[in-house]
Amino acid sequence: MTYLRLAVFAFAATASAGEFLNLPDKVEVGPMSAVRVDRSRGIIYVLHRGKIPLVWFDAQGNYAGGWGGGQFKVPHGLRIDKRGFVWITDNGNNTVQRFEPTGSLVETLKEANGPLKAPDDIVFASNGDMYIADTGNSRIVHLSPQGKFLSQWGKKGKGPGEFATAHSLEIDSRDRIYVGDRNNNRVQIFAPDGKFVEEWTGFGNPFGILLYKDHLFVAEGEIHKVFELDKTGKIVRTIGGPDVFKLPHFMDYTRDGALYVAEVDGKRVQKLPLEGQ
Repeated sequence: MTYLRLAVFAFAATASAGEFLNLPDKVEVGPMSAVRVDRSRGIIYVLHRGKIPLVWFDAQGNYAGGWGGGQFKVPHGLRIDKRGFVWITDNGNNTVQRFEPTGSLVETLKEANGPLKAPDDIVFASNGDMYIADTGNSRIVHLSPQGKFLSQWGKKGKGPGEFATAHSLEIDSRDRIYVGDRNNNRVQIFAPDGKFVEEWTGFGNPFGILLYKDHLFVAEGEIHKVFELDKTGKIVRTIGGPDVFKLPHFMDYTRDGALYVAEVDGKRVQKLPLEGQ
């Protein structure tokens, strides 16, 4: 198991050498929950628990604006769909909301065959279908692109298809759903219809997961490391530790092969190479 030599850039409350994302002093930084890259438009979005919870930057890391003050209770998950809409899961207000990139609210999802409870993450299939990690209800909810309920699976437990905390999601080119089952110390993989495929373990407690090509990156927030798994679920690389990360959470990647890691306790986003030493 090899350790990656990092080229790290930080987005934090105070300026530091090598800082990548340039944040104005007027923006009070809170715990960083998620970072997402709109790769078709070159925009970087960061979700944090400060007074301006959604901030965005151009591809060079220059601050371009922010919005969302007073709109969220516990902003948690962040996604950008193919049309450029910004989706935010609020596990305090029990909502999933879709916004224009400028911050105008388009729609709010509160129910899917029953009320949502503490939703943590959302992903989109190739046909536009949505899958929501409805964490408080220990289920994955499958919706149409128009938000119509299609199906669900899961319950509280430790068996296949059961969840302790369905915390983070990913989806691959075959529309298989990966669920970071936090507190069960595993990632479970499902077919698009919810049929259990397999589970991967050995990396500790998954806080955030990210697919890059056919490898899965797992952020372990308790031991402050990021693990890289190959397409069979085998750990091929370990990144960081307490001297590098402070509760790594949700992640994303750029077109030029860089990994962004949002840190809850570090209140920053770090940038490092995905490939090579």
